[in-house]
Formats: sequence, structure tokens, C-alpha cells
Amino acid sequence: MLQVSVLGPLEVTVGERPVPVTAQRAARFLAALALAGGKPVGVPRLVDCVWGDRPPATAEAQLQTVVWRLRARLAEAGLPAGTIVRRPAGYLLPEAAFSTDILRFRQDVHAARAELAGGRPDQAADLLRTALGRWRGPALLGIGGGAALAAAAERMEEERQRAHEQCARLDVLRGRHHAVSAELRELVGLYPLRESLSCTLALALYRSGRQGDALGVLRRTRDRLRDRLGMDPGRELAAVEQAILRQSIGFSAAENRLELRQIERALEG
Repeated sequence: MLQVSVLGPLEVTVGERPVPVTAQRAARFLAALALAGGKPVGVPRLVDCVWGDRPPATAEAQLQTVVWRLRARLAEAGLPAGTIVRRPAGYLLPEAAFSTDILRFRQDVHAARAELAGGRPDQAADLLRTALGRWRGPALLGIGGGAALAAAAERMEEERQRAHEQCARLDVLRGRHHAVSAELRELVGLYPLRESLSCTLALALYRSGRQGDALGVLRRTRDRLRDRLGMDPGRELAAVEQAILRQSIGFSAAENRLELRQIERALEG
């Protein structure tokens, strides 16, 4: 089976054998088909993926050359000629002929949601860690291309960010607040305007006996939101701050269940 990995630089393998796809146009074309999940991708969209908003006048003819060369490369790796199929609606990879790491990532996240719904947060956290371990770097790193590929990469990064955040919050709820604090600091550094991350870090610090540091995280987040976006923080940040000031954040099973339901809704996203 053809395996197309997009969670990082594009990688193509057949079984365990790497298939070099070094030409940027071929890489963009293949990524576009893989991300379509077995559905046809129209020629205009493929032209956008491959060349962006300035395609050459001969783009459609050149696209046929890209397909021909890519089919030849895949045939050399032992795949049948029908791996890339042409339909009236466009080109496609048959769903049964390939797999992607983004699909496996999403399956892991879906399974984590089911574990949470069943009241098994430990198993949910393990599945999220497995999902996050599939990433090798930013989605479609270095591939370039048009707006459609850029938008797809942005969506995948948002999914990654959300899963990472929910996994970290699950770790805090499981009593691993000491272990996860450094990871949360790194995430807040990467996404400084994401309030929920700052709230999770503050919760981890508070439960580690560092109330002052927790309040400092929330204060800096509030300042960033006002300075950069001209807006006040949302209800979650204000509620966490007040709870820390009152020292009313507890560790009871009922409180954990409430937060677990919130995480479950976030995973459904």
C-alpha cells in the first residue's frame, strides 16, 4: 500500500520502502490527492495547489506531465498503474490503495474521545500521546504551493494544537502537573494568545504549589491580549484567576469529572 505522510515534510513509502518524490510539483499534487481522502480533486484546484495564484498558461498540460512522471515513479516502487486515477471530476487516489498519517492521527483522537466518554481518562491520554507522536514537524513542511494546501496545513496544525492542549490538561487532572509544566510553558510560548493553554498552565502551577507563578501566567496573558488584540480575556481565564485567588480549586473526583466533560467537548471541536 502507498503511504503518504503529511505531518511534517512529505514522505512517501510503499511498505517499508521510501519512494523519493523530490520534485515540488509532484509533491504538491500527491499531497492534494492524499488529503482528499479518496475523493476526486478537480483540475482547477490541483493547479492552485501546484502553482498557487500565478499558474502558467500551460498549467493543465504541465499537470499531465506531473501525473505521468509520478505514475512512473510509483510503478518503479511496485504499485499498479491505477494508483492515480483520472475521473471526469478530476484525479484521485482510491481509498483502498493508500493511507495517511493524518488519518491515523484523527482516528487516535476519535478513539481518545470515546475513552473519555467511557470515563477512562488514562487511556484517553495515552491515545492522544500516540496521536501526537505521529507528527514529525509542521504539517506539509517545506512543500509550498497555493492557498488550498496552506489552508489544509493550517487546519491540521489547529488539530494538533487542540490535541496537545487537551492531552496536557488530562495530565494535569491525572496528577502529572509537575511533569507537564515545562511542556505547557513551551506551548504557551508557541501560542501566547490561546487563553485555554494559559489556564491549563496556571492550573498545573497552582497544583504544584506555585500560586504566584500561576497568577503571573494569567496576568501576562491578559496583558498580551490587550496589547496585541485590544481585547479583554474570556470567562475561563477570569474564572481560573478568581479560583486561584480564593484557593478554591479542588482535587475532588466530581471536579475532575466536570473538567473531563469540558475536554471531551473540546476534542469534538
